[in-house]
Amino acid sequence: MTRNLEVEETIQDRKSLFSVKRFRIGNLKIESPIKTVDTRILERKAALLKEVEKDFKTIILERSRLVSDKNLKNLLYGSEREVNKFFKFRGFMKSYPRLFPQTLTFNPLEKDKNLEYLSGYFSYLHSFSDPLVFVPNIKIERYDEKTGKMKRLLDVDDFIRFVHEAYRMLDYKNKKPILVPLSLRFAIEEIRKIAKEYIKSEYYSVWIDFEGSAISLAKISRVRSFFLEFEQAGRIDDLVVFATNIKREIISNIKSEKAPASDALATLIGSNLVGVNREPQRPPHQETASIKVEELRAHKARVFEPSTYYYLKPEASSFDEEMRKRLFDPAYNTLLNSKLLDREFHFQAKIFLEEGDIEKYIAEKQMIREYKSGELGEVLFRRERKLVEWY
Repeated sequence: MTRNLEVEETIQDRKSLFSVKRFRIGNLKIESPIKTVDTRILERKAALLKEVEKDFKTIILERSRLVSDKNLKNLLYGSEREVNKFFKFRGFMKSYPRLFPQTLTFNPLEKDKNLEYLSGYFSYLHSFSDPLVFVPNIKIERYDEKTGKMKRLLDVDDFIRFVHEAYRMLDYKNKKPILVPLSLRFAIEEIRKIAKEYIKSEYYSVWIDFEGSAISLAKISRVRSFFLEFEQAGRIDDLVVFATNIKREIISNIKSEKAPASDALATLIGSNLVGVNREPQRPPHQETASIKVEELRAHKARVFEPSTYYYLKPEASSFDEEMRKRLFDPAYNTLLNSKLLDREFHFQAKIFLEEGDIEKYIAEKQMIREYKSGELGEVLFRRERKLVEWY
């Protein structure tokens, strides 16, 4: 039996993948897209959450991570303390819903096709996750130091086999909804194959792992192709999407005062829940340019500006001097940006429900108008057509 988030109502935009879906996560009633809170920033500053908690409509904690085969071995043979360390579990997390989307950096099927050796891992993952459980994603490519190129770790059929086996183990005596992964590293035809398999298996709750990449034109196309399969099967209203590990900005020029937001676009490509930001992993041979510490700090201290959809350096923002100084605190900066995005996602839903359209509101954003001469707006929105008519 599949365990999905049960959608009570769907209000779908006619021109884009944006939607307002009403469903429950445990005792929480979700009525518009929301942004999770990254617990990485709270491990030593949990008090910050109390400071801004009232500004979030709903608090859902997220701790995503990469998992190597060595990490798993330490977990499976470790003490209780080492288990808590693996999940980065802290006492304050008990009071909130907590999500643990994880990405394996190796092919788990190489050792055992039925994954029995990972049953302990799935038991821990199920117990720590509340109220949603995530089938892990797999990083399907790895940098090969010998060739200097990326090497494919598994094909799409093995990926699907892994998802089925992991789902089976996680669903043992289970009442929690289970989210299955979608890796955007797969080619578009492979993504269509994954979508067809999920529909056949009645997996309608999906998490998209951006793996530190930005929401780009190619990524939008792949997500759209995935959604198309669900619409053609008459299951688009049942589909709930959580997108995470998204690169904060589309492009990041350390010299520029502003950078176009990537994460703010997540709802416009169908995300009902928007997760944490991650920077891409770079191959070890890539050297970073020599950058002054002051420039790097200002670059990382950027703040989201809802009126333009740009991330601005502190000195370019409208905040006062005291707030600009606080933006240089990584924990506070991340939490503030999460709050601003969460508020913006709610406002997007409000505009959409009041006007029956989201395009006009988004098209007025300076970044949407300026980035590649408005190319994003053209890709995100289509003229009065159903999704099945886009192809």
